[in-house]
Amino acid sequence: MIETNFAAIDWVIVAVYLAGSLGMGLLAMRYIGRLRDFLVAGRQVRLGLLIATMTGTEIGLVTLMYAAQEGFSRGLSAFHIGLIELVCYGFVGLTGFLIFRLRREGVMTIPEFYEKRYNRPVRVVGAIILTLGGILNFGMFLRAGAQFVGGVTGTVSVETINLIMTVLLVLVLAYTILGGMVSVVITDFIQFVVLSVGLLVATYFSLKAVGGWGQLVETGLSARGEGFLNPLAHEEYGFSYAFWMVLVTVSSATMWMPSVMRCLSAHNPRTAKNVYVWSSISFMTRRVLPAVWGACALVFILGVPQLREVFLEVPEDQRKQAVLAMPIFLGHVVPTGLLGLLVAGMLAGFMSTHDSYLLAFSGVITQDIVSPLRGGRLSDRGRITLTRVLIFVIGVFLLIWGLWFELKGTLWDYMALTGTVYFAGALPVLVGGLYWRRASSTGAMLALLAGLVALAPIFSVSLNEHKRTIALLAFAMAAVLMVVFSLLFPDRPKAEDEN
Repeated sequence: MIETNFAAIDWVIVAVYLAGSLGMGLLAMRYIGRLRDFLVAGRQVRLGLLIATMTGTEIGLVTLMYAAQEGFSRGLSAFHIGLIELVCYGFVGLTGFLIFRLRREGVMTIPEFYEKRYNRPVRVVGAIILTLGGILNFGMFLRAGAQFVGGVTGTVSVETINLIMTVLLVLVLAYTILGGMVSVVITDFIQFVVLSVGLLVATYFSLKAVGGWGQLVETGLSARGEGFLNPLAHEEYGFSYAFWMVLVTVSSATMWMPSVMRCLSAHNPRTAKNVYVWSSISFMTRRVLPAVWGACALVFILGVPQLREVFLEVPEDQRKQAVLAMPIFLGHVVPTGLLGLLVAGMLAGFMSTHDSYLLAFSGVITQDIVSPLRGGRLSDRGRITLTRVLIFVIGVFLLIWGLWFELKGTLWDYMALTGTVYFAGALPVLVGGLYWRRASSTGAMLALLAGLVALAPIFSVSLNEHKRTIALLAFAMAAVLMVVFSLLFPDRPKAEDEN
């Protein structure tokens, strides 16, 4: 048990917020009539609400945790990832790259487009790889959320964190299963407001605790050297890492189902495009502010002997995980009362991310694996029921994976690798399908399979050291296979093209 400022009044604030979120899920049930309502909210979501709900999803608690871990471990040089997201999301929004044409196709999922453009086997295999990469990516969210609550409240024992994981999962499953995308959009908007307040509160007290920005930079440079500020001087970053981040960010913006489902829910293609222009700022913010908290946590812990010992001075295999530094730090520097509001805001981010991911990947399994394999013979009612069952099954997997899997490297590197499993193949397949007439199903199939190369560093300690090289190799292999085998094995013209 670590003493923090979290008191009984903070628990009350958090409990009231969580009860309100569950109530919203119950209210949303009345709006669910068709699968289209359940998965994409009837395609009637307008720009302002889309921006809020997309931000609420992508500024999830796991995002704050991994960005803060980057700040604690690698300093303010982690800012460059946020700047990459600002540029890439802005580019997608201004040009409409992939997103505009994809929304115009009128599909509910990206694998649905694969069948429309290529064939059914490409759709099924693409959906399987998307689901594999997505659920593995999703696998650490629950543990990260539990670690945040445990760190802020000072209860960081394994047993307590496991209990917190279970309670949080039950809450998210309840209102996601009941309300689908309508529930997600409604609750995400409220969570966006609460989370925005939480971000400002945490940033103010973080900088105040370390004596301001100037003191943060001075102490950080003294402790970590030039790499604290300059990503090119940091041994864990550099040009190749930045290039990998560009590929991951462009891919995430245009084909990551929890985000893209917002655009597929848009009123029209132009609205889908504009979402990215405005959201680019919040995407940068979600990286920069938590990195500041993590860097502040480092400076604070350096000045507290008890914390310095358990985080920095004991042998590496005996240290507390770096991911716990930020929540323990906030638990010390944010006053009672405000701390409850902050935790409610962070749990808002946790819930908004989980509901969207659960809905996205269960929807892909229903729409793009089960339904095609059954010849499309599933009623809307049957699809909604199956999707709800799958939400529960995925939730149970998340709990088991969070309890069992031992994370190698930082949380963000794990996220980027699991995303690459899907992104590496999907990027050339989607680009080819939307912009290149000669793209073929054979090239698409091999490109999708190439992304599986990125699984290697996730399960191997030795290969984890070469993760960026393997990730870039996966992207390169997929692009080459797509082009070469599309040229060697072109598709036969479809019947409508022949007439």
